[in-house]
Amino acid sequence: MSNNSQIAFSQLGNTIVVAATTSAPAGIQATVFTKFDAQNAGQYRFVNAGTNTVFIGTGATAAEATANAVAPIAGTPSAAVPLLPGAIEILRFNQATFFSGLAAAATTVYITPGQGI
Repeated sequence: MSNNSQIAFSQLGNTIVVAATTSAPAGIQATVFTKFDAQNAGQYRFVNAGTNTVFIGTGATAAEATANAVAPIAGTPSAAVPLLPGAIEILRFNQATFFSGLAAAATTVYITPGQGI
């Protein structure tokens, strides 16, 4: 594990909002400020500001992220990452990843690119 993964989380770009609802919105990217390109380790801080679980879809394109925002059901796995209500998580994805989200009702998820834990 690299030394960068053991430092406190440091914001390297603007926070984006994924407005998750019963129909996953078009995927969007949380890009890093140009001056930090060399330091970008592909880590993102997720904050679920709502009371619903959000199934975060990711992908190399906006359409792929939207298509991957699917809740798994028994016997049918999903590529989505569940983000529990009120959760704050730091997850690692490729630097150019798009994000979308599916929820039972309107829920706001904030995603901030950065580095650290």
